[in-house]
Amino acid sequence: MGRAWSTQDDARLHVHSERLDSIESLRNPIGNSQIEIVQLGRGRFSGEIMHGQIKDIAFSLGHFTLPVRATGVFSRDKLVIGTLLNCSGASRSLANLVVPGDVLVHPPGCEHDRLYEAAAHFAGLMCNPAELPDLFAAEQEVSDPGFWAKRRHFHFARQRRTSLESLLTLLAGRLHDGCISPGSAAEYWKRAVLDAFIGPVALEPAAGEERAIPSSIRIVGEVERYLEENCDRAVHVSEICEKIKVKRRTLYRAFEEAVGTGPIEFLRAKRLSMVHLRLRQADTRKSGVVEIATELGFLELGRFAQQYRALFGEYPRETLRRNGRQKRPDQEKSSAPDDLARFA
Repeated sequence: MGRAWSTQDDARLHVHSERLDSIESLRNPIGNSQIEIVQLGRGRFSGEIMHGQIKDIAFSLGHFTLPVRATGVFSRDKLVIGTLLNCSGASRSLANLVVPGDVLVHPPGCEHDRLYEAAAHFAGLMCNPAELPDLFAAEQEVSDPGFWAKRRHFHFARQRRTSLESLLTLLAGRLHDGCISPGSAAEYWKRAVLDAFIGPVALEPAAGEERAIPSSIRIVGEVERYLEENCDRAVHVSEICEKIKVKRRTLYRAFEEAVGTGPIEFLRAKRLSMVHLRLRQADTRKSGVVEIATELGFLELGRFAQQYRALFGEYPRETLRRNGRQKRPDQEKSSAPDDLARFA
């Protein structure tokens, strides 16, 4: 999982950082979430992510180098708020354009669908929805719990992404150094983090649009589910159109809108990403490349190996070999000042 430093003297006041060396490392972008990541850009994936907790809210700050698609449910009982700090290319949420500074609200149990077409920096927050009415106690509209029960996309006139990143970096340093006590100081910092993410909502509540799942995302979702049900064999585009009852032109348009590429290219990347995950999780004494590839429908192994290398920058056996290596504990750690400097 890469190098990491951490401090956990208080279970509710801690921070840790880790290098990202594969798409699997990005499956937990905030709290204890587990989402699906499909790598779309070619090359070796890398990046870094910082996870922190202040009382009962979790926060994260991270960056990665290649285009990806992220889908799934962050949490069944917590609210997740995400902010795009920067992206070298286009970024979309539920097929809608996201620009740096936008704030996305994901209520408990809601599916999210994010597309990053290039390297990106992001920040995230996870909290109990019950925290928000107190933060906005004097604001009638946004103190209503129902306001936060809907998926929303905020685009503010005044962007505060630099101050948000600086605040999280400062907080991480103080948590690491043990400079925040569990009492009133922690309560102040908790409110400061919440306000940094969503304080502008009180000034511009109308800046947030409620987001429904568009038809293009639904079509892509149906295709993905059908592919998962038949993951042990190759599936032709004509079969997909027949089974989900959609015209080929509609299918291609949906994929271009939702994931920025055609169905054949995306589904290949998704299946290759599934192989990558399996290789990273495999017990090298029991599983091999051939077994995993054939289980996921890759029958022409020579062609599969070339496609895999073109996407991930290494052959499948190299991924499996890296998974089998055991790192010494002293190699897992890095100094906190160096890690914090990379986020500053």
